[in-house]
Amino acid sequence: MRWLESFLSQLRQFLPPDLSPSYIWAERAPLLQTVEIAAAGMFFALTIGLLLALIIGARLPGSRLLYSSLVALRSIPDLTLAILCVVIVGIGPGAGMLAIALYYGAAMGKVCGDLFVSADPGPVESLSATGASPFTVAFYGLLPLRLKDLLTYGAYDFECAMRAAVIVGAVGAGGIGTELVGTINGTEYHRATTLILLLVALVAIFDLLASLVRKYPVLLLAFAAGGLLSAWDCRPQTFAVLHTLRVLGRMWPPHLTPEQIHDLPQLISETLLIAFAGTALAIAFAFPLGAAAARNLSPMVLHVPVRRFLELLRAIPEVVWGLLLVSTAVIGPRAGILALALHSTGVFGKLYAESIENVTPEPVMALAATGGPRIAIASFGLWPLAFPPMAIHTLFRFEWNIRAATIVGMIGAGGIGSALYNAQQLFFYDQMLAYVLITCALVIVIDIGNSELRKRWKVTEGRI
Repeated sequence: MRWLESFLSQLRQFLPPDLSPSYIWAERAPLLQTVEIAAAGMFFALTIGLLLALIIGARLPGSRLLYSSLVALRSIPDLTLAILCVVIVGIGPGAGMLAIALYYGAAMGKVCGDLFVSADPGPVESLSATGASPFTVAFYGLLPLRLKDLLTYGAYDFECAMRAAVIVGAVGAGGIGTELVGTINGTEYHRATTLILLLVALVAIFDLLASLVRKYPVLLLAFAAGGLLSAWDCRPQTFAVLHTLRVLGRMWPPHLTPEQIHDLPQLISETLLIAFAGTALAIAFAFPLGAAAARNLSPMVLHVPVRRFLELLRAIPEVVWGLLLVSTAVIGPRAGILALALHSTGVFGKLYAESIENVTPEPVMALAATGGPRIAIASFGLWPLAFPPMAIHTLFRFEWNIRAATIVGMIGAGGIGSALYNAQQLFFYDQMLAYVLITCALVIVIDIGNSELRKRWKVTEGRI
């Protein structure tokens, strides 16, 4: 465990944080711009993604092709997508807004579509029997059935968008991302810790707001207004159409050298190892933490500090966890595994807790009326009912971690991400496209496997 001793020794460089009022005040503008990029991108992502999810849930003509297209778009790493958006609309928050809108629009459409498809078919079939159109059935049947889970996932996606806004800022999209990566690269570790604490505080504030939105969905109107204002502030200033066409022309056809083809199996196996091991560790840690964080299962004295701890873990993006680990002497796939495990534990803990909280209370109350102990009520009442959304979130996160493994590979964690990063840095766009397509293929294969697992487990509301 020599690497652990070295890690703990190097970690001291990040303490104490720089809490001088002048420095914190100086970072207010980049922090606000990060929030605006996330809000504007998510406004378009939620609007478009929910519409696409209803089309998938209603099984309208072309829904399978639409689903496959969303899977393909979502398989592109968000950092790579941000670089392409910078090429199209130039440096600035407009590129970040566009990248988040595309990426999370596809994610919302795909995951919410899965939630709709896995809903209890009884009410939907009853509504269909009245002769209503498929889209009407989806809007008035599926949407109410999955409203709580949609609010949960939408709140989670907004948190992800804030973290993505940090990362895309590092490639010219504005916000606090440039500041954070610059402080780490410049070994200003005390200030890097300050920026991380500001992000944690931001996530904690949003977690409180998300709780209010789940309780009072009408507050979504305020989010829509804020998203529109943010979109206006982040609007692109330029559209480099000719330059974009030239760059796209250099990407086609995708090409790899014989040596690169020979290295592909090792790169793919490292990427899969990072994603699988990181996800498995996160599930093991998040299962008890999620139960402890559920407000309807644990007392306030327990769930409040656990939720704050989970916020700390997920407030730091995977790539920043990777940078912190690499800068503290943890290198190679081990850094990628730990980075994904730390961040995904925070994500799973939140989603598992809210899946438990979203359970229909009547069956649980009926079980509690028998006088059974709390652990029996949780085991036979809460967990079976919470399993379907938890399973969907878990399978989706594994797909997510395939892309995240690619991203952390760009900062020294190994895998196909390192090859993709080198191609980007050297402007070998044909090689970059080849690696992007390979990443897409990996995610699509994982998605097909997840679909088969859902069918095998019969993941539907209230039935396993």
